[in-house]
Amino acid sequence: MVSAKLLLFTALVAVMAANSSAGLVDYIFPAIVTEFYNNAPTKEGYRFSSEEPNGSKREEIGVIMNPDTPDEQLVVMGSYSSYDEKTDTETVTMYTADKDGYKARYQIKNRKLSPGALKSAAG
Repeated sequence: MVSAKLLLFTALVAVMAANSSAGLVDYIFPAIVTEFYNNAPTKEGYRFSSEEPNGSKREEIGVIMNPDTPDEQLVVMGSYSSYDEKTDTETVTMYTADKDGYKARYQIKNRKLSPGALKSAAG
């Protein structure tokens, strides 16, 4: 009898803790979502974007091609970029994902000018 009461009490405390922490997360999380994250359904699929305070970005579009046919497929196109403060380098990756797989292209941008470029700019 005592163990059943203890079990019931423990379950009740766990449920109350989950509800109170969920309320706290719901209170804090929407500010984060609206500031750094955007996800919107569209008629054909969805549009997603995210931007972090350090300058990293991600944008993505998902489209259902040939809906309600045997050839129906989801095609996802997008890009993401990340910035490395130590090397002052930005990497941009553009990608497409469909029934044929994931295909990515990337570009590395160094924001610093080389000494030779600085000399030629100075004249």
